[in-house]
Amino acid sequence: MLPYATLQEAETAFGRSLTCAETLWFNYTANKSDYSLYCHAIPLLFLPSILVPLFYVLIELLFPIASYKIQPKIKISLYDNFKCYLVVTRTFVLIVAPTLLISYPSIKVRLI
Repeated sequence: MLPYATLQEAETAFGRSLTCAETLWFNYTANKSDYSLYCHAIPLLFLPSILVPLFYVLIELLFPIASYKIQPKIKISLYDNFKCYLVVTRTFVLIVAPTLLISYPSIKVRLI
C-alpha cells in the first residue's frame, strides 16, 4: 500500500507536482495490496526472458554472425534453438513464477 492517501499528500511529500506517469501509477496502485504489486515482478522478469532469446535467434537466422561467435564452427539448428527456448520458458512458468509467489512473505519480512 502507498503511504499517501491522496495525490495532494504525495505532492506535498515530494515538494512538487507529480508527473503524468507518476499520477497514472498512483491512480493504478492506490487501492492495491502489496502482494498484488509484488506480483507485477513476474511479467517484468518473464518478458525479457521471452523477448531476448527470440531476438537472438532472429539475428542468427537473418545475419551471418558466425565470425563473432565464441565457437564459430558450431551451428545450432532452428529446431534445437526452439526446443531450448521452450524448456527455459516452461522452467520459468513451472518453477520461477510459483517460487516468486510463494516467497513473498519472507521478502516482506526482509524489507521491513
